[in-house]
Amino acid sequence: MSQLNIVIDSWEIKGLKEYLKALNGIQDIVIKSEKYLDIYLKYDSKLITPAIIKKEILLYLDIKVPSLISFNKYAEFKTKNYTIVRDNICCEYCFKNAIEELMEIEGIEKVKSNYTDDYFLKKSAEREKMTINIEYNPKIIDTLKMKQIELNLTI
Repeated sequence: MSQLNIVIDSWEIKGLKEYLKALNGIQDIVIKSEKYLDIYLKYDSKLITPAIIKKEILLYLDIKVPSLISFNKYAEFKTKNYTIVRDNICCEYCFKNAIEELMEIEGIEKVKSNYTDDYFLKKSAEREKMTINIEYNPKIIDTLKMKQIELNLTI
């Protein structure tokens, strides 16, 4: 059984858990809706993919703009780390779009950042550098490819 955790800048809408349980391949679901919508689930990877799960969640929530804050595909193998550090980013929209793009790339297993804690909610003079920590599968992606991925992100 595979696992997935997605954190979305949204709130829970009644019926989401039931909707996800009705999808073929979804097993267990835990939804927390405190500051952000935090969805953890177990699924059968032969029946459904993380990309489809993400799309189903965004469809149900009727979210049409990038809203992903972080994700974890719970890799069952040793991953390598890559960190993107920026003094400034374009905007919230570009940041969330970059996270969604990273989730779609095969071999990228986990992405988290300091965006919500150390960047977004602080005045520009008080901000830390924005970091995006990426865990990836070194059998699929190498460091050179990660550098290319970073260059292609608009953040």
